[in-house]
Amino acid sequence: MFGFNYYTPTKVVFGKGTETQVASLVREFGGKKVLIHYGGGSVIRSGLLKKVTDCPYGK
Repeated sequence: MFGFNYYTPTKVVFGKGTETQVASLVREFGGKKVLIHYGGGSVIRSGLLKKVTDCPYGK
């Protein structure tokens, strides 16, 4: 096997209401789109997915 370097910087933002920071956090890294991966559906039932995808916080 050939040697290689793998670098994955991670920023974790956690806490009540942090979904309101989605737009600014994406822009902080030069992003315009995101991939949202979720599991069993609690993210839909709780309304969190809608809050994030509607994201009026920084358009």
